[in-house]
Amino acid sequence: MKQKNKILLLLSLIIFPPIIIVLSRQILPNNYFFSSLYKLVFLSPIIFAMWSEKKSLRQSLFQNFSFATFKKNIWRLTLLGIFLSGIYLTSFFVFKNLLDISTITTKLNSLININLTNLIFIGLYIIIFNSLLEEYFWRGFLFAKLDKILKPWQAYLITGIAFSFHHVMFYYNWFNLGFFVLVTFGLTVYALIMNYVFKKYQDLFSCWYVHIFADIAQIFIAFKIFEII
Repeated sequence: MKQKNKILLLLSLIIFPPIIIVLSRQILPNNYFFSSLYKLVFLSPIIFAMWSEKKSLRQSLFQNFSFATFKKNIWRLTLLGIFLSGIYLTSFFVFKNLLDISTITTKLNSLININLTNLIFIGLYIIIFNSLLEEYFWRGFLFAKLDKILKPWQAYLITGIAFSFHHVMFYYNWFNLGFFVLVTFGLTVYALIMNYVFKKYQDLFSCWYVHIFADIAQIFIAFKIFEII
């Protein structure tokens, strides 16, 4: 595949998920299952590797995974995960009084009828599976490919902003403008850090592991918001 066509394909995959999110909210029933259909795009690296790079299914699934690298650096990654999740939790408790909690709970309840059972189920899905899908797509595929065909700062910036914009589609009407900008900035910085982790270790186990810490903090906050704990 020509480099120009490859760039266009990668950029189209960046904007495709938000388009699916918007369309699904307009056409499909408003529930968690249908709002998550866009995540099928996160499996596109498998098709890309098999079609464009002529790799086997096994190679496509397990490229960029190195358990030996992860095991060697687990304590370093643990400290990073704790640090990032600590910033996440601290930011929530510092700025909590600036949030309209009732608006957030109403928006989430319109997506799913929150209760202890489904919040645990969704929480486990987000922590274990969604974190893996996001790292597989954003770091192991988009950032890895763009980093080879663009200048490093371009690959960092494009995937960092795109990762943030992907999440914006969920919370754009939850916060006032100031808090919206703060959250978006925080997500972009987080994505840049995760890009660096992948660049340094060339291993998705490492990225997945660090991501899990952030998602644990996220679900803890969800439990606090809905006063389940």
